[in-house]
Amino acid sequence: MTSLGQKFVHYPYALYATDVKFQPSHRPSGRFGEQKHYFSGKHKLYGLKIEASVSPDGRLVDMSPHVPGSVADLTLIRNRLDEHQRFLSKEASKSMINDKGYIGLAASLRAIHPKKKPTGGALDRHDLDRNKEVSSDRVIVENFFGRVSMLWKVSYATFVWGEKLYDDIQRLTFSLTNLHASLLPLRLEDHDSYRAAMARYKRMAAENTTKRAAAQRRYVQRRAERLAASAARADRVVFTSPSVNRRR
Repeated sequence: MTSLGQKFVHYPYALYATDVKFQPSHRPSGRFGEQKHYFSGKHKLYGLKIEASVSPDGRLVDMSPHVPGSVADLTLIRNRLDEHQRFLSKEASKSMINDKGYIGLAASLRAIHPKKKPTGGALDRHDLDRNKEVSSDRVIVENFFGRVSMLWKVSYATFVWGEKLYDDIQRLTFSLTNLHASLLPLRLEDHDSYRAAMARYKRMAAENTTKRAAAQRRYVQRRAERLAASAARADRVVFTSPSVNRRR
């Protein structure tokens, strides 16, 4: 990777940038306890995740098997510490770049991530500038995700095939994207594609929320109508009962 002369601008000692790519899928069948394992609290959608690492020259250098959408990014990378340690241990000075979702990782790996604003406080100018530098270098992995999304609909649209096929399909599309990036380097437009995919997921989540709210309102209304109808029938039964008529 660094033998090609490519290094990150602000953190030249970083070996690669790592992030997680989420992709929505249909709500799985089975019990609710099994279904919710696939629900991403961040994206508010059912889906699958893949962790990927991209070098400074825009090449995919590592990719994880998929996990259900509820698995936290930090949990995913901690479950793969051996893989990252194997890469980073080759050169003692090397590290990796991550986003805020990986805060706390530095205790286990040589990781560079933005500083989180303290509770009830604020970051100083130095921390803000550093966060911008980290994000500027880390954007390469989002650019790669954007290129994947631009080239392969199967890698960003709602995944409808069997989960057992997911890893094979994504490894194929990521590998072909590597080839494409070697011929046409990643650009700012690729990040626009990534942002467009994220915006699409946000709209999907909002639409689902609206549909659930509408369904809940219909349920409440119909239940109220059923209760009112039951009460009306009960009143009619009391009014027309023989004992009531005889007393009259």
